Amino acid sequence: MIFDQWLYSKDELFDTPSIADGITFEQEQMDRTKGCHYLLAVAARLNLSQLVVATATTFFHRFFMRQSMKRFHIYDMAATSLFVATKVEENTRRIKDFVNACAQKASKNDKLILDEGSKDFVRWKETMLRNEVILLETLCFDLAVEHPHTCLLGMETQLNIPGSMVRKAWMLLYQCCGAPLCILHQPNILAGAVLLLASHLSSEPLEEGWWNIVRLDGFIIHELASEILGYYLDHYVKKSSSSSTALPSSQAQSPQRNHHLPLHNHPNAIV
Repeated sequence: MIFDQWLYSKDELFDTPSIADGITFEQEQMDRTKGCHYLLAVAARLNLSQLVVATATTFFHRFFMRQSMKRFHIYDMAATSLFVATKVEENTRRIKDFVNACAQKASKNDKLILDEGSKDFVRWKETMLRNEVILLETLCFDLAVEHPHTCLLGMETQLNIPGSMVRKAWMLLYQCCGAPLCILHQPNILAGAVLLLASHLSSEPLEEGWWNIVRLDGFIIHELASEILGYYLDHYVKKSSSSSTALPSSQAQSPQRNHHLPLHNHPNAIV
């Protein structure tokens, strides 16, 4: 296997800078999810593509493998990760709109509009620009991200998967982005795991052993699929009444192969 500096073992999740600073493992995982949900809300407000969201959440998870949450606030770094991702994926927004969206979601007040000369506007802008440099340095300017979404599109063609099943798999990738799966598993394995779940949730599941066709280990993707299902149940079923974990429906989309084209809409539930 080719060495990947951004792939970690599960044991390494218990030895992060945040945990070294006294934050518990459970709290760090909760804060990762909280930060990503904030990022998703800001992205929805700005009508950003899911490609941007996937890149941003990957930056966010990678960053906190090398920096502590006691030093950098999760909302600040979620906003910065999204800001950098809009540049990387060439889907930028005006700084004024970006700052206002961040402030609105942080204060849970979508009617909030900050004047460009106000202290709060300047603070948000300067914090984000300062953290942009720190984020880039922490990531070693390694901004190329291979997403499981791309692997999933390849499997769609190779296995002749129905579009409805692909959309379910895409939704699962979106809904589990708060978990640090992108730094624990190769993109093709993640794609295989969500496809396995989507197949079980479909009226016409794929034939047993399809994973061999795309050269995946059946045991590994079954194990990962179980983890993803557990995360989904904990965050979207047991807590479905909590507004803090509700995802914006405008982000519940699967892409066409050209990310510059409009995105497909589909229902906001996987079942």
